[in-house]
Amino acid sequence: MESDDTQAARVKELLVDCYKPTEAFISGLLDKIWGMQKLSTPQKK
Repeated sequence: MESDDTQAARVKELLVDCYKPTEAFISGLLDKIWGMQKLSTPQKK
């Protein structure tokens, strides 16, 4: 799995032509991705 910094850099590249501020969007997106990954990780018994 890629680090948060690597994921953020990739998203910034995709949003390079976006005229709105992207920092808050990227931060929220990474938080949601992290939360989804945490939920999908099987729990050890």
